[in-house]
Amino acid sequence: MTFHVTEAFRSVTLGMRSFEAARDKALRLVGPVDRSETVPLDLALGRVLAETVVAPRDLPAFDQAAMDGYAVRLADVATAPLRIDGVTRAGDAPARLAPNCAHRIMTGASLPAGADAVIPYEQATIVGEGVAIADTPRSGGNVRRAGEDIARGQTVLPKGRVLAWPDIAALAALGIGAVRVVAPVRIAVLTTGAELRDAGETLPMAAIYDSNGPMLAALLTGRSVEVTKATVGDDYGALVERLAAAGSHCDLVITSAGMSSGDRDLVRGALAAAGGAIAVSAVSMKPGKPLALGTIGRAAFVGLPGNPQAAAFSALAFIRPMIAALSGRPPSAPIMARYMFADGRRTEKTELIPVRLEAESEQLVARRVGQPGSHRLMPLLAANAVAIVPAADTPLEDGDRLEVLPFHDPEFQGAPPCPAR
Repeated sequence: MTFHVTEAFRSVTLGMRSFEAARDKALRLVGPVDRSETVPLDLALGRVLAETVVAPRDLPAFDQAAMDGYAVRLADVATAPLRIDGVTRAGDAPARLAPNCAHRIMTGASLPAGADAVIPYEQATIVGEGVAIADTPRSGGNVRRAGEDIARGQTVLPKGRVLAWPDIAALAALGIGAVRVVAPVRIAVLTTGAELRDAGETLPMAAIYDSNGPMLAALLTGRSVEVTKATVGDDYGALVERLAAAGSHCDLVITSAGMSSGDRDLVRGALAAAGGAIAVSAVSMKPGKPLALGTIGRAAFVGLPGNPQAAAFSALAFIRPMIAALSGRPPSAPIMARYMFADGRRTEKTELIPVRLEAESEQLVARRVGQPGSHRLMPLLAANAVAIVPAADTPLEDGDRLEVLPFHDPEFQGAPPCPAR
């Protein structure tokens, strides 16, 4: 089958969106995926809960000793000495405390029926076959009551929470061996350009190695994300077929390069031929102006610029929040930092600048790194975040607060908090 790009389509201009409007539009193109799966606890770290977890039992499940010592009945403490009537270790079946007796007990062991306090060894004195208690303890002293940590029926973890290691501990302690989580978000990354070769291949004259494909796959892949990538080159028919196929089974389809208006920039035409539509054709930002947003089949579509910095920064600003929304996670609060670099070159476009984030004097500060140029990779190696400099007429002053996007996704951002007790 032969496909043709129409000049009419190439010349369509949907209007440039502001950076803020484009970010809002990107989030409105996606919603939580409707797939879920049950995974064992060992595979649940980093996954997103598809349902609220309610405690099936109390934690602790029974009254237990908070330390090694003697389990006693307060009414008997005045009797001196108390006969030592037995020993209860962690895991032993519950015992019963006889009148005027004490029971040796270990931390975590079930409190004998009839006992209402535990006396530490150092506060007791052995007298023959008994034990004398110097001071009268308080009721419940050194006892962990059933359900004092988590009560049966209590909400433990909310839907949409990204499971971290403390969550795994709580689930295991409650005897929950498997959880229902959001199925991984499916993403297709298609890099375009006849000049591209995969790393390790022989490089012909004027060809370059594809760095955007591996970069984007590494940047976006996570425990709740599955990324497939392919290099399409400048084969228009193959690009149409790839876009249509990806749109039929993925949640998000991403292309790299081919979004401008040159003769070899084929993505916009191929997207239309595959049944897709563009909602945003350009964004007022630098780098990344040719960014496009739209839909293809059942998936959202993001067309990224080809320069590495433009592709990476656009992925951080637009695609990561889209993945969070697809996973059912609420929006993250912006991370703000003080920008430690005066810059009078403010423009009408939002600028995305590579920075190094560091904590200084109990605040987050950002310092610009690297030489200008969205084609450069070295600034990405020196940076650990991108700063968003809003469009404005006024210069950027040393110490101004700016939103920053860390390279490494802080997954605690946007995770619903658990109810405290």
